[in-house]
Parts: sequence; structure tokens; C-alpha cells
Amino acid sequence: MINLKVEKREKVGGLSAKKAIKEDKKVPAIIYGGDKEPMPVFLQNNELIKAISSENVFGSVIEIDIDNKKEMVVFKEVQKHPSKNIFTHVDLLRVMPGKRVAVTVPVDLINVDKCYGIKIEGGVINHVIKEIGVIAKADSIPESIVVDMEEIKSKEKVRLSSLGDNTDYDFPSSLKSEDPVLVSVLTARG
Repeated sequence: MINLKVEKREKVGGLSAKKAIKEDKKVPAIIYGGDKEPMPVFLQNNELIKAISSENVFGSVIEIDIDNKKEMVVFKEVQKHPSKNIFTHVDLLRVMPGKRVAVTVPVDLINVDKCYGIKIEGGVINHVIKEIGVIAKADSIPESIVVDMEEIKSKEKVRLSSLGDNTDYDFPSSLKSEDPVLVSVLTARG
């Protein structure tokens, strides 16, 4: 689990946030959700860089320390300056025990080297959706959604509905009704 130390911020917006980013190497953030009021905080820029570089950070629960009190959160949005490569703001969503939370996780392909459509038929994989939204309790968030490619033939598509039901997590209803193609095997032209 990733741990971040944060500090409450008294002034919100304006020059105080710009000064914190530029001089103090702090990133303004807001923690919201649950049954508590939104709380403006600062994150240390170097700690944020370490956290963001962790694999699947947007699908992970983060433990934050505010004045020696622990809270569980997930990253909802991270904003960067368009040209300066510095973080400008972070949104953190509180995770309440027993409550479900919406997060984004990667779609991982396994057995690609054994894929029938590639190995036998000479096709090419088209990985359409690389990340997907899931709804899960904090202790049941999957590291990734795994698609087994071994039996997939050329011209076949793996849709969201073909993954089957899972008791640990669910997909948003709008996504289920859309039933998007996650991956397909295209026919090689030659």
C-alpha cells in the first residue's frame, strides 16, 4: 500500500497555491467524499512523484497521514501544468469501509504468445481498451482486468460481456450497456 503524508492548508486558491507549488515544492489537493467535509491539503511534490510512478496507482487505495490521523483515499484526478511538467492540483476521494468506490484499472492480456489468431492464423492483436472503470469495495479492487488470449481466433472480439460476472467488483451500468470491445485479433493482410 502506498502511504502519503499530507498537511492541512489554511489558505485556498490564489497566490498561496502558486507560491506553494513554485517555492515550497508542495502540490495543493482536496480530500472529499464519505461523511466528512472536504479538506484542502498540501502534498509534497517528491512524494507525489513517487506515488504516481507506482504501477496502477489510480486503482489502488492510498493511506494518507494528516496530523497523525490515517485516512484511506483513491486518486480521482491529477492535474499537471501543460508545459512545465509540474503538478498543479490533486483530487483525492475518501474510501469508507464497506462502501464501494469507482476506480480505473488496466486491462492486461495474458497468453498472447499462445494466441491462436496470431500463432496459427498470422493475425495481429488490437488492444482497444487499455484501462477500464470498475466499482468495488476498497479491499476488493482488482489489480487489473485479465483477458486470456490463448483461444481467440482471427476476426474475433473480446467484449466486456464475455468476461463473465465477478463477485468482488462490477462495471458501471453505462459501460455494461455499451458492451465495448476490449481486444480483438485482426487478420494480417499480405
